[in-house]
Amino acid sequence: MSRFGHCRDGYDLLYSEERKLVMNCGTAVCRAGGIVCWVLSLTLLRAQPGYPSRFRPALASEARVASALRSIAGRQEQLIQDWIRLAEIPASSGAEQARAEYVRGQLAAMGFPNVRTDEMGNVIAERPGTDPKGPVIAFAAHMDTVFGSSVSRKVRRENGRLYGPGIGDDSAGLAAQLEMFRALQKADIRTRGELVFVATVQEETRLRGARAFLAKSGIRPDMFVAVDIWLGEVWYGALRISRLKFFYTSPGAHTLFSRGQPSPARALAAGIQGVYGVQLPPVEPGMGGMKLPVVNIGTLGGGTVVNAIPREAWFTVDLRSLDSATQDRLESEVVRAAKAAADQEGVGFRVEKPQGEDVDFSQARSREIRRAHPLVQTAVDIQRYLHLTPPGSSEPLDMGSTDANVAVGTGMPAIAVGAARYTGPHTLDEVAEESSIVPGTKMLLLLAASLAGLGNP
Repeated sequence: MSRFGHCRDGYDLLYSEERKLVMNCGTAVCRAGGIVCWVLSLTLLRAQPGYPSRFRPALASEARVASALRSIAGRQEQLIQDWIRLAEIPASSGAEQARAEYVRGQLAAMGFPNVRTDEMGNVIAERPGTDPKGPVIAFAAHMDTVFGSSVSRKVRRENGRLYGPGIGDDSAGLAAQLEMFRALQKADIRTRGELVFVATVQEETRLRGARAFLAKSGIRPDMFVAVDIWLGEVWYGALRISRLKFFYTSPGAHTLFSRGQPSPARALAAGIQGVYGVQLPPVEPGMGGMKLPVVNIGTLGGGTVVNAIPREAWFTVDLRSLDSATQDRLESEVVRAAKAAADQEGVGFRVEKPQGEDVDFSQARSREIRRAHPLVQTAVDIQRYLHLTPPGSSEPLDMGSTDANVAVGTGMPAIAVGAARYTGPHTLDEVAEESSIVPGTKMLLLLAASLAGLGNP
């Protein structure tokens, strides 16, 4: 291979922006020898951030964009009231109809003529771009919560905080996404690419709404943004998640005749111990407070009367890992441990996956390719520009447990971002900082404008 050929190999490792820099300053060096050019290339790789971004700070000063950002800030109180109203609408998984009706009404009031609800219940509105060849970017926030209809949704507002189940996950994301599209409409910001509003259903039950949207809507986004985590973070990966339910069964017997008989209850106790005894790999670094891989037993039950061996006892397992190989191995070990308890006790055993299988990740791109897409660094740069990045977590995370998982599985560039700061998701003690939704909404608007590009004359 010629010396120039060696240089080309070096250049091919670089992203387009860096490649221009190498070509401009390194042509003479190339003539001197490929080794020198290779060293220069690697040096520039280390010196430069290395990831392309579509955000430019000047965007925030563009007249229409600046007007939209002011509009969001000026509507702070109304936005918080809208957020509260949305959070108080019951929307357990599979029963999101009332919240969907509210979302449709909000979009119609903004002037969207093409709001539709698909067969799953997702609410979809398309905002066409000025360039038919422009990118298509989908923004998705989910309508459902993990709480049943018996849980009070009343939000308490006190000292700048909002208290209530589901106030953050994902009422905050949905309220901010609505406000972002409202601001785009009000400021008459046209984008070169198309923006798609999606309010999904059943995110909490195996991402069923997002799966239906990507498979059946007829819309093929070039990029997918899930608005569904904590403000200041960017996730660009997808956790592998197994939801298992183990059953132990026997004929049962009255307490007076139960001594020495096989018991599903005793098998369940041993099974739980066995599952928690499965050796997990070391905790993955750089995950903040999250510790992965992880196994959790969240629910258990069985029996119908106090004075008899239960005919059935069961428990559920939530298993999560960062890659398919680790997940497959751990799932096998968990099932083996649970079954061993049944065999030892002499009771029946079966495994179910009530929520279905995990996302198919056979088409997922490698970590390096996903991280290198401009979508990721654009979100990171905007959050830094708005000073939203929390201390100690400036880098995006290769993980995810949102609707974006479905897109990641198809090989589509996808991220998850947040719209507000909150704690206690999936608990009755969920609490959010009310003012944080304003910068969160501004971030979404700058993200949409950066990714789709401005199309105003």
